Amino acid sequence: MQFSFPKTFQAALIALVAMLPMILQSQQRDDRTAPVGFTAASLCGNYGAIATYGPNIARALGFELMDGHGKITAGSAIVNQPGPNNTRSLSSIGISGTYTINAEGMGTMSLTIALPGGSTASVTEDFVVTRSKIVDGVAIATEIQDAQEVPSAVIDDSSLVIHSYTLRGTPKTCSADR
Repeated sequence: MQFSFPKTFQAALIALVAMLPMILQSQQRDDRTAPVGFTAASLCGNYGAIATYGPNIARALGFELMDGHGKITAGSAIVNQPGPNNTRSLSSIGISGTYTINAEGMGTMSLTIALPGGSTASVTEDFVVTRSKIVDGVAIATEIQDAQEVPSAVIDDSSLVIHSYTLRGTPKTCSADR
């Protein structure tokens, strides 16, 4: 069976096939090179926080509330750490502080950690936004990874601490009217 197409259809089909690579290339734009333009407003909401101490010596599970204006207004975590005689112990810590971020999504958190027993410790964490969503024209961080600049203030004074933050809930912008 042989099909016959009108010449105008054949010409249109040839033109479409010739343009297909350009169409596909434009749709596969590399978003990694596109400027995102992160600001303090990019950290907005309730972030689940997981901390890993040293080579998996201890783990903390908690949250931090970031206000979209450079403040961590509340946070807490439960730290599961080595205890006496090969046991584990749990302790609660509080978290508050501030953050700054540059347009590329890298920044610093300056935190005050409320330790068991009533004392506090100051720590600095360097972070990068690893995932985000655009909401009302603002890039909202949905995932953040960091490394603490100094050893742990919670379990000992020699363990490196890394954190992973994940936005809990629907990304939204932080503004005075919301």
